[in-house]
Amino acid sequence: MPPLAPNRPWFPFVSSLLAVCLLSACGGPPEPEPEPRARPVMAVALESPTGLAARSFSARAEAAERTGLAFRVSGQVVSVRADLGDYVLAGTELARLDDRDYRLKVRELEGQLAAAEGQLAEARANFERGRTLVADGTISRADFDRLQAGFRQARGQRDALTEGLATARAALEDTVLRSPFNAHVAVRAIEPFEQVSPQRVVFVLDRLDVIELRVGMPETLVVHRERLTSVDVHFAALDRDYPGRLKAIGVDVDEDTQTYPVRIAVANPDRQILPGMTARVDFRAGLPEGRIADHFLVPLTAVLEHQGEHHVWRLDEADERVHRVPVSLGPLEREGMRIKGDLQVGQRVVVAGVQHLEEGQWVRLLTEDDIRGARR
Repeated sequence: MPPLAPNRPWFPFVSSLLAVCLLSACGGPPEPEPEPRARPVMAVALESPTGLAARSFSARAEAAERTGLAFRVSGQVVSVRADLGDYVLAGTELARLDDRDYRLKVRELEGQLAAAEGQLAEARANFERGRTLVADGTISRADFDRLQAGFRQARGQRDALTEGLATARAALEDTVLRSPFNAHVAVRAIEPFEQVSPQRVVFVLDRLDVIELRVGMPETLVVHRERLTSVDVHFAALDRDYPGRLKAIGVDVDEDTQTYPVRIAVANPDRQILPGMTARVDFRAGLPEGRIADHFLVPLTAVLEHQGEHHVWRLDEADERVHRVPVSLGPLEREGMRIKGDLQVGQRVVVAGVQHLEEGQWVRLLTEDDIRGARR
C-alpha cells in the first residue's frame, strides 16, 4: 500500500486522533512544580565583639544566712511556739524548757550570796579595826594577819557566788530559745515533752531577704572578672529577672569541675525566692580593645568549610533566606570560635542545620516549642 499523503482527505482526521492520544498518554499539560519547603534551622544573633557575650550558668538558690539553733542547757520541752515554714521576727520565742530546777538554783545562790555579803561586811569591819589596833600595839601582828586573811577569804567567797549566780541566771534564761534574726523556719526537730541535750540542733533558720547562688566560672570568663559589668538572674518558677551582685570569686580552681567558685547575692525583699529554686545566671563583661576587638564569637557549629574557605550562613530575616558569608578564623575559645567577616551586630548566623543549606535557600527558625516537641 502506498504511504499516506498529507493531501489525502483523511489526513486531518488522523492528525487530530494522534494529538488526542498523545495528550491522554501524557496526562495533560505539565503542572507547576511545588515550592520547596523551608528547611528548619537554629540561629543566634551576633553580639558586639568589644563586649563579652552573656555567659549563662545554672545554679540553685540557697539562703545567704542559715543558722542551726540549739539549747545551751538540757531539760524537758514544755512548749514549742514555731512550726516549719513560719516567719519569725528577731527575739521571737521558739521553744521553752521546764525551768523549775534552774529557778531553784538561782534562788539558792541568791540566798548564799546574801549571806556571803554579810560575812564580807563583818570581815571588812574587823580588818579595818585591826589595822588601827595593830598600829597602837593593842593586838599583835599575827592577830592582824588573821583578820586580813579572813577578809580576803570572805571577799573571794562573795566573788565566787556572784559568778555562780550570774551563770545560774544565764542558764535559766537559756531555757527559752529565741530567734536571733528575722527568718523562716527551715527545720523543726523538736516536740513537746521531749528531753533535749545541749548543742543538739532543734531549729534551722533561713534568712531569705538575701539569696545566694553558687556557680562555677570557666577560666575564659574569670580572667575578665575585673571587667564584669552586670549579673542577671532569672528564676523560671517565678518568671522574673533579678539583678545579681558579685559577692566573691574564688582564686583556686575546683579540681572536679575545672571552674572557679563564684557566689552571687540577690536581694529578695518580698521573700518570693525560696532555697532550692533553680536559676539561670548570666554574666556580662567588657573586653579590652585588642586583636579580637573586631571578631565575633560564634559556636563552632556555625563555621563551615566550602571550596577551601571558611564561611557561615547569615540569615536574611526580611525574606527568610540564608546567604553564604566568607570568614577568617580567630582564636578558639571554650564557648566557640572568633570569626571576622562581612557581618554586623544583631545579624543572625545559623548554628544548627548548616550542612544541608544552599545559597538563597528558604529556612524556618526553630522555636523552643519545636525543640521541646522533638525531645519528647
